[in-house]
Amino acid sequence: MSFLTQLERRYATKKFDPKNPISKEQFDEVLRAIRMAPTSLGLQPFHVTVVTNMDTRQKLAENGWNQPQFTTADYVLVFSARTDVLERGKKFTTDMLAHGAPSEKMTAFTNMVTGLDGGFTSAEQRIAWAKYQAYIALGFGLAAAAELGIDSCPMEGFDRDAFKKILGLPEHFYPAAVLALGNHAADDVAYPKYRFEESDLFDAIA
Repeated sequence: MSFLTQLERRYATKKFDPKNPISKEQFDEVLRAIRMAPTSLGLQPFHVTVVTNMDTRQKLAENGWNQPQFTTADYVLVFSARTDVLERGKKFTTDMLAHGAPSEKMTAFTNMVTGLDGGFTSAEQRIAWAKYQAYIALGFGLAAAAELGIDSCPMEGFDRDAFKKILGLPEHFYPAAVLALGNHAADDVAYPKYRFEESDLFDAIA
């Protein structure tokens, strides 16, 4: 099936079938797509925590409205926005120089990163920017899962502070969203897909 046909097929799976797991190869392909997602200045200011331990997932569920995806999916991915902008920029620059990037271009890049970081007027702005980038990666993960025929569900309904504590995340990590992956259970209900008309969503200015 084509990619667009697979997008028509996908839905927000509520209950997965642990007895019918996806392959490790399929999962690795989803991670590959997430890694290749575009982000502002290429800084990739996000981190993905793959949670497989069932005790940990149960704790997440208890702080995520007890949604069944947490305990029935094959993989639970917690996307965190990371706010260490300058540090990311330094690592990016070091790695690029090691791969032969011209020093003058990397100097210009460093200036852009410094300007970006200096433009934030609050911690909330910094988190929001990083969260936007994390959502781009989340979207790529969803799209890859659809193309591979893997069921998925993105989730936001959870206690972010509790997740941060449960997962032992660093101070500069901010849990933003969750992606559950697997094959849907036989009794999971996929309601008819509804989308607003193109005329409602799109406009053109000549």
